[in-house]
Amino acid sequence: MKEFTIPKPSEQIIPQVSNLFKASLFVCLLLASFYTAQITANQLDTYFSASQNPLYIVLKWSVIIILAIFNCMLLTGIGVVAHEGIHGVLVKNRFGNELLGGLLSSLVVTLPFYANRQFHLTHHRYTHQIGLDPEESLHNHPFIIAFVFGGFIALYQHYKIVAANLSGFGVGNWKQGIRGLKDLGFIGFSLAFYFYLLPWLGMSLWYTFVPTFLLVPLVYSYRALCDHYAFVPAISPAERKSCKPIVSTDEEIQDPKYDKYQVDSWVVLTNPLMNWWWSHINYQQVHHRYPYLSHHYLPQIYEATKDTQPYAVAKGYWRCLWYNSNLKYYSKPEEIAPFIT
Repeated sequence: MKEFTIPKPSEQIIPQVSNLFKASLFVCLLLASFYTAQITANQLDTYFSASQNPLYIVLKWSVIIILAIFNCMLLTGIGVVAHEGIHGVLVKNRFGNELLGGLLSSLVVTLPFYANRQFHLTHHRYTHQIGLDPEESLHNHPFIIAFVFGGFIALYQHYKIVAANLSGFGVGNWKQGIRGLKDLGFIGFSLAFYFYLLPWLGMSLWYTFVPTFLLVPLVYSYRALCDHYAFVPAISPAERKSCKPIVSTDEEIQDPKYDKYQVDSWVVLTNPLMNWWWSHINYQQVHHRYPYLSHHYLPQIYEATKDTQPYAVAKGYWRCLWYNSNLKYYSKPEEIAPFIT
């Protein structure tokens, strides 16, 4: 068997057919789920004659909420495919990356694509660095606050970027202004999808968009808090270059926090379905070390490097959240050390 070699950007094969199939499937499933919620509500209304029977109300809204959670899982999957567009590995064509990435991103409760790109690439540049990583404002709170409100804070931060980009027109920065204008176009698409198409198809927003919108930040947090929460503050490349080895009496050793491969992200080992559904974003540490590669390489890279590179590993999202619930966003080395292999 040929030994796996981590490809360079120009050597990788982008699974564009697979990405497009997944995105199309998820959008179709989203519409089907909305339709199911509407039909279920209609049937129960008819059967119980719209009575106020507590059993009827509980049954009806239980089904709607379960479907809304499923919708959030789908939207997270759509968002991760759009994330491939941010890194230019959704499809081979650059224009296609931005167009498809923008349309898919906007479906994730009107998340603006270009603002997301600015936010996300800045996050990659300053991952878990105090005062520099934009994700700090989302999750540098007590765990329960980060879990409940992190998604809403993220949406607010992205719209601040849209507003800042649009202000570029006022100072003659046309490139910046056009980014903001493009985001408005994508947001307009999402508003038409949710507030025109769904009612036109006979679907009530109360049974479809509203419960999904209210729950998607929690599903976002379920996944996102298993990215970088609980790690030791990272250091910048400049600080890394300036650090000096620590000399012991017996040998010269390097302070572990200055390792070439800092541990600032989780690897969540989950089942094959979730690996596929969320496009291997659970290999977050691998993605941060090789951000230019398509998601389908991440499991292979992890297997090839897990014995030579340090990783913080959790077996499953619920277990990772349990670990994080007992830690702070910026933890101490001794607190996170038990999880690093």
